[in-house]
Amino acid sequence: MKFLFIITSLILFIINPVKAIDLKIVYIDTDKILNESNAGKDIKKQLDSINKKNISKFKKIEKELVEEEKKISQQKNILSKEDLEKKIKDLREKVLKFNNDVKDNKNDLIKRNKNATGKILESLNVILSNYASKNSIQIIFQKKHIVIGRGDLDITSEILNIINEEIKNIKLQ
Repeated sequence: MKFLFIITSLILFIINPVKAIDLKIVYIDTDKILNESNAGKDIKKQLDSINKKNISKFKKIEKELVEEEKKISQQKNILSKEDLEKKIKDLREKVLKFNNDVKDNKNDLIKRNKNATGKILESLNVILSNYASKNSIQIIFQKKHIVIGRGDLDITSEILNIINEEIKNIKLQ
């Protein structure tokens, strides 16, 4: 898709060089905006807070499971074979549930991050559209798709200021 866009752009520039000179092209570093904007920092802070709580909770559960395993190991000569197998089976089920909870929790954090980042990108799209029409800009590229470009064509800092004014924070869902 990118290759097709580049080829089409080059063909248009070659066919109509006068129009190509009139084009105003800029680029933006979306990763920088996501990481350095107030909303992006707020999202990271919220995710870190949730992650710390979850780690604490899971360490406690893991410690309980290890203690239960030690207890079963100490009782293996005392308990009947059926009781021992039952306790081992229960412990395995608890460990499986624990692993699933950890996995689900991790997936939930990823989902929340994607949703919040998507909200920032939606707002960024509107801001870029308005900025482009106000400043007569025809094309805005992402910086990661630029091999080399003049620094004066980078509008990241201007857009970052606008984003910080318009979006104070985003609540995770």
